Amino acid sequence: MDVPGIVKLNGGPAYAYQVANTQDASAATFQTIAPGEYDAEAQSLGYVTTTEHITVPAMGSTLQVYIYLPRESEVKSESPKPQGTVMSPKLQAEIDKGLDALRRHQFEAAHAHFAKGVQMAPGNPNVIYLLGLAEIGLHHPDLALQDFQHAVSLDPRDPRALLALGELQLDLGDAPAAVTTLEKAFQLNGADWRTHFLLASAYAKAGRLPDAETHAQRAAALAREKGAESSLLLGEIQQAQGKTSEARQTWQKLIATFPADPAAAKAKASIAALSTPRGPAADVELVSLPAHALPSLELAPPAEQPWAPPDVDSLEYPVARNAPCQTEDVLANAERRLRSELRNFEKFTATEHIEHQEIDRYGRPGPPLSRDFSYIVFVYPYQGNSFFLEEERTPLGQDDSFPTPLATNGLNNLGVAVLQPFERNNLIFRCEGLSNVRGRAAWQIHFEEKPDAKNFIRDWRRNGQIFAVPLKGRLWVSSASFDLLRIETDLRESLPALGLTRDHLAVDYGPVKFHSGDTSLWLPWSAEMYMELHGRRYHHRHSLSDYLLFEVDTNHKIAKPKEPAAPPAPPQNTDAAPQ
Repeated sequence: MDVPGIVKLNGGPAYAYQVANTQDASAATFQTIAPGEYDAEAQSLGYVTTTEHITVPAMGSTLQVYIYLPRESEVKSESPKPQGTVMSPKLQAEIDKGLDALRRHQFEAAHAHFAKGVQMAPGNPNVIYLLGLAEIGLHHPDLALQDFQHAVSLDPRDPRALLALGELQLDLGDAPAAVTTLEKAFQLNGADWRTHFLLASAYAKAGRLPDAETHAQRAAALAREKGAESSLLLGEIQQAQGKTSEARQTWQKLIATFPADPAAAKAKASIAALSTPRGPAADVELVSLPAHALPSLELAPPAEQPWAPPDVDSLEYPVARNAPCQTEDVLANAERRLRSELRNFEKFTATEHIEHQEIDRYGRPGPPLSRDFSYIVFVYPYQGNSFFLEEERTPLGQDDSFPTPLATNGLNNLGVAVLQPFERNNLIFRCEGLSNVRGRAAWQIHFEEKPDAKNFIRDWRRNGQIFAVPLKGRLWVSSASFDLLRIETDLRESLPALGLTRDHLAVDYGPVKFHSGDTSLWLPWSAEMYMELHGRRYHHRHSLSDYLLFEVDTNHKIAKPKEPAAPPAPPQNTDAAPQ
């Protein structure tokens, strides 16, 4: 889609200022730009004016930069954060009783408890969503639809409410509305296999079979051992498009992979039906595609509620079409940008706030335990062209202990380590495309430590013993400046010897500006960790503020980030006390 507009480019060694109109594919071209740092401001009617910092590394090459412009209507329509969501003990008690009733299929009792909860906190989207589940159990789809719509109006980013609303719209036969709702869920929160399955079903009912096939393929791939129903749907969509050979292959693979699944019997019947003479493909009614049991909306929530973000390999995010991504080029530019930042200083300090919570089997966090520390990071060069960051903590206050026996270290070094040349041979990288983070166009790169890696980025230490932690994850790199915006990691596989079955980390990075002068450094803003150790679940949240920089200008104090810091997670090393 072409978006007419203008782009202003200024900066560089000569403080140049140029303006260009966008042409084909909304592109603005600038010729003979000297290496240096620039600001590019993009303007277009109906879109929010956006400025990106751009690093031009060298002359004689073409640099393609993407700038994400949100629509003004999208920004204006964003609802404020839901109000009235504070969980009082009485409200929590009603929710607990309602959940227990739901698990026993006692929908009248569950409805009574959730309705009472809504009276206590009419602005709490969680209890309104649960009320909708009770209405489903009572066979009141119209009332459930109202509840899910209400929950989404209070918290437009709640993935549970969006998926429940989209699935119910689909079940009620309103495919266009379901497509709109589920597309919004995908854009806001990414998609797991169930979201792709629902989108495939909705697109198929709406007659958008190529889109339906794409999402059915992703659902089957992401679902893994749960992919029988998705594969069955994929074959039916392929058959509806006249792709008989592809449909047969899909069903045959389903039968071989899931021989005992009920979907296998349906696949066998579908293959047998292929031999039966049929009318022309034009006679196939799209609305007659077989109805499948929709898997995501459950009348009785399982005993285990979601308590942590999905594994990085079970969730994918929307990426721009026709934006080719060269993995090595992105990594080389990101490494160059990181090195230019780190070589300017040897040490910086900050105030670190750490919160620790234990999470119960319902996914509910317990009371937070928090501490503040004076946080010092030392920057050491090693292996010629790489850097290593080491951190120290000094407690602020009388209590000098970490808020939990689980002490996390390595907040800063996580993103740095992944991009270092020294670690490159131990990792497999794959650029997945152009996404966006906090409204900024960003290259999304998947990485995984090799099975035969000799060095590991992270480790756990327990009782004096060191356990290597094999990682996989994603990082997001600005397409304009090549600054690291965000990194998420998960265990490549669980560690039975340590009792560690989940270890999800996420760290958000952003510009931290000095109070005086124009100097700015790209530093961690916040981090989050979700752990499951010996069956017990924990959530750590780290945030940094009041930065002080040494070896550049010790008189400068850095304030808290002015942009909202998204959640994330740390460690390079994690010390675990005996359990």
